[in-house]
Amino acid sequence: MSSKFINTSTPITPCLMSKSIIEKPIKELIIEILGKEGMSINSLSKKLSEKGVRVHRLFLTGYLTAMKDMGYLKERDIKPAKVFSVTSTEKMDIYKKIGIKSREINEENAADICLYTLYRLFNRPVFMRELNRAGVGAPAHAKKVFGDERKNALEIVINAGIAIPRNNSAYIPDKEYTNEFNQIISELLWESYGTKNLVNRSVQQKKILED
Repeated sequence: MSSKFINTSTPITPCLMSKSIIEKPIKELIIEILGKEGMSINSLSKKLSEKGVRVHRLFLTGYLTAMKDMGYLKERDIKPAKVFSVTSTEKMDIYKKIGIKSREINEENAADICLYTLYRLFNRPVFMRELNRAGVGAPAHAKKVFGDERKNALEIVINAGIAIPRNNSAYIPDKEYTNEFNQIISELLWESYGTKNLVNRSVQQKKILED
């Protein structure tokens, strides 16, 4: 199963879970169970079953791989099994976090969502090197900037300690992703202050889907 097509923000469906955890994203449940010590797929499957969640092993393997690719988990080979554990988000910079969340919202449009978010956050053009740092490719809906606008942005980024190649392209978005931007910034705040359990996540997800 390809990890590219798995949405890790998808809530657990009723057929896979007990009533007590309806609408809880499986990603959060897996992170809660694994912790930093981690466990094998078999052990995780048993823990999920204890919570009333019955997931096919093939699906669970693909899901864990997707979470690893997005930076949420790390994988170790401890024979005879692979062990997955939670990656410390404290070690991720703002680029990595925004890149992960952009891919989580929409893999296909991740580069454009990331560009729009960084542009709104930093209030300046965004360099391709910064998008690479976020783990996304070139945006499809963007305009290259030149002259003083690029020069001023370059000076800001270099002064912040980020090396930018001389010919590196700088972009501004030409398509809005306002709801996605709001979701990403909100989630960064929730995670920073430990308030995710206070938020009605289904309302936020509904807004994104309606757009």
